[in-house]
Amino acid sequence: MLLPLALIAAALAPADGLAQANTFGTVGLGRPVRPLDARSRALGGSAVALHGGNLSAVNPASLARISTPGIWATLQPERRTLTGELASGTVETAQFPLFRAALPVTNRITAAIAFGNFLDRNWTVQFQDTLELTADSIPFFETRNSDGGISQLRLEFGGILSEKWTIGVGAQYYFGETRLTVTRAFAGDLLGYRSATAVQYKGWGLTLGGEFQPVNELIIGGVAAWGSKLDIRDDSTGAETTVDLPIALALGISWGAAPDLVVALSGGWVNWSTLNENFPEGGVADSYRLGGGLEARPLMGDTWAMFLRLGGSYEKYPFQLGGDAAWEKAVGLGAGMAFRAGRGRIDGSMEFGKRGDADTNGVEESFTRYTLSVAVFTN
Repeated sequence: MLLPLALIAAALAPADGLAQANTFGTVGLGRPVRPLDARSRALGGSAVALHGGNLSAVNPASLARISTPGIWATLQPERRTLTGELASGTVETAQFPLFRAALPVTNRITAAIAFGNFLDRNWTVQFQDTLELTADSIPFFETRNSDGGISQLRLEFGGILSEKWTIGVGAQYYFGETRLTVTRAFAGDLLGYRSATAVQYKGWGLTLGGEFQPVNELIIGGVAAWGSKLDIRDDSTGAETTVDLPIALALGISWGAAPDLVVALSGGWVNWSTLNENFPEGGVADSYRLGGGLEARPLMGDTWAMFLRLGGSYEKYPFQLGGDAAWEKAVGLGAGMAFRAGRGRIDGSMEFGKRGDADTNGVEESFTRYTLSVAVFTN
């Protein structure tokens, strides 16, 4: 196996006093991240089919329901508390998982460009250990840091086929860089050392989506995505390798149970196990995802409306840690407001969850994830 893949696939051995910023981003290609807005996050990640405007970059067919130019962005801070054999401590992170702009081309076709996350590889490890020599034992303090990940840039089109059907297509370019550094400081007067390398990624993908609305109260959506090989290159050595990008399938449903109540459900599968030949030691499994939620509209006026949301999600990660793949479980609360007759929208969510299991994975994270989205549309 060439150097870049050997670097990013390495799992961390237990050590005393170890603290980590993102345990589940250290294995395989990193922790999968979906380009969702705050509304979808509060609804358990439901983003395949949604009444009332679906702003997440998941199903390009939802663009057909956007009839005015618009731009929106999402900020997502997160606080994690880690416990277990592999890691302990509390850390805070922040990322921008979604930026998207849409423009109707005709009265039946809408185009969009989106920037979103794909795989997160931001983490920091600090631990103490001892270097055993023939004549002596020398304690040292080591810091390993990974900064970066893989993002996606999508060009999308959504169109109206008929009164009940919409379809969409998106082409995505995967790109990114991870800067890996290792710093070791020895006790006493011994000189330490620092090594660094940059690993770059690039690849292509295609997404097809559709929505079927047999009646106004019901939307059924489906998405299929697949990609080319992901090229990986180590800038410090020039070594290169490739891995196969997986196929992803997702289904979703949105039901207007009442004039002021929406129920949304979605599920997905990604065949990450196709990478097993590239990660013979770490192991890769297919990932699964199930989520849903309720959205109520308790207050509204002539040009504004307020929304309250409750949801939950359950997701299996693809890359194994401590002998098995980890699960993420979360419960979310959210609120939002549409104003100026739909020309603006602000949504926020707060999720409480857990990743992994200390007995199975050697570490577990409890986390609080905050998401804020702002959207502006013009007539």
